[in-house]
Amino acid sequence: MSSGDPATRRRILEAAQALVEGSGGADVSMAAVAERAGVSRQALYLHFADRATLLLELSRFADSSLRTPARQRRVDEAPTARAAFREAIALQAWLKPRLRGVAKALDVLRRRDPGADAAWKEREHARLERCEQIVRRLHDEGQLAPSWDVATAARCFWAVTSQRVWDDLVEDQGWSTARYRAHVTQLLEAALLRPE
Repeated sequence: MSSGDPATRRRILEAAQALVEGSGGADVSMAAVAERAGVSRQALYLHFADRATLLLELSRFADSSLRTPARQRRVDEAPTARAAFREAIALQAWLKPRLRGVAKALDVLRRRDPGADAAWKEREHARLERCEQIVRRLHDEGQLAPSWDVATAARCFWAVTSQRVWDDLVEDQGWSTARYRAHVTQLLEAALLRPE
């Protein structure tokens, strides 16, 4: 993991985030991160042993700085599985534009950088696990359509709420976030849930 001063560590992560988001998928060197953060390369390596570790921690940092406990509680503490499902889609609609820079850069970098690939896979695996929790609750409350099993429905939910789908609909097709949220909710409810 990392050691050293937490404020310095945060400054390094913020510098890395700015560089990665601004790079458009171009490689960002450890030297560039150190310079942007105003630390020596030695200090950078004190906090992050290598580039792979830095990218992995950057992915976690970007997600955790936005996925606040209060926002996540709306999903976790929703009174019904359907309400949790809708809140999860709303959370994804809110997160996507805010995580777009890091997500797109990691998606490009992961094809040639093992550290970026590890960060991408961890991020997507965590999102898939959250989808599975919600779909399991739908199943347990009898709200999952009978033609779906939990694993398949969770993967469909995960795929439709991916960064790429958001990019296609919002960035490429000009949808607003509100339109994305409404139509993705309607699509997934029609596909995965029993009729109300």
